[in-house]
Amino acid sequence: MLPLVGLAALSGCAGANTETPVTVDVPGMPSPELALQKSLDRINGFLGSLNQRIDTPARQTTALAVTPSHPITLAPQPQASSLPIAPPATAAHEASPLPGKAGLTWFAYGEGYARIHCANGALCILRLQPGETVEEDALSVEPRAGWRTNLVRGTRGIHAAWAVALTPGLSAQQSVLHLATSRRAYVALLDPTGPSMKSVAFSYASADPQIQPEPPPSPEALARLNTPDFNFQMTGASPSWKPLRIYREGAHTYIQFPPGGINHAPRLVVLAPSTVGTQPYRTVGDSYVVDLPVSDALLIGSEPDSPTIRISHGGKA
Repeated sequence: MLPLVGLAALSGCAGANTETPVTVDVPGMPSPELALQKSLDRINGFLGSLNQRIDTPARQTTALAVTPSHPITLAPQPQASSLPIAPPATAAHEASPLPGKAGLTWFAYGEGYARIHCANGALCILRLQPGETVEEDALSVEPRAGWRTNLVRGTRGIHAAWAVALTPGLSAQQSVLHLATSRRAYVALLDPTGPSMKSVAFSYASADPQIQPEPPPSPEALARLNTPDFNFQMTGASPSWKPLRIYREGAHTYIQFPPGGINHAPRLVVLAPSTVGTQPYRTVGDSYVVDLPVSDALLIGSEPDSPTIRISHGGKA
């Protein structure tokens, strides 16, 4: 009988459930799964608070980490305007005006930049050399200086040459005009004081430089240069990384993203101003810092539907 009892006991063990996990408590030995989860929670908490501990905006005096420069994708460049809009700084020299017939004021192009006087209420014309052409985005003047500029395309006869119409506003201030044509780059200092020069033209010589020098900045221009300009508008998509604000200060443009938004790294496409060569931008803290006074650009996300935001200065979309 004893062997039969033993076999019955073994058969009972074979039918028992061996799949159910058994928890074994060992005093003093923590669960490895629990320890790993706590470590991951600590890392996620650190990363989640990282952006809150970075000083913003990027232009503050606190030093921020800077990544290497990245190239901007630029819009196609027109062949006719291969010269830069803003010429590199050279020794400033003001050209002397020479009065001509029928109220025409002459400047020697190679002598230096021209100071064009045009008082409020007057319409002054800057005449170009016959055969010179200009692209729309190759004419620039500080928008907050109160000047209106219009490109006048030539037709035929005495009106064959192109020109720029200058109109100062009621509160116009001294400002610098940059104009890149198919032949050369002009720099003129627009002055709303003094007797108006109703018509301005240039004389040229074979030894003339291709670029005129920059005038020294006025106190008003320096004040505008050091004042942030927030006159931007964003249109299009509204992804989670949509910038909080965009502003220009001096010769730079700052695009500030919300916390964590910089990690999406949207692609920046600068449409205006058009430039010769590739300009860099940097990632500083939570912002893109562009080494250009951007007036028109696109931010294109890396998501499958490629959300796109249009950035326009002056509220023009």
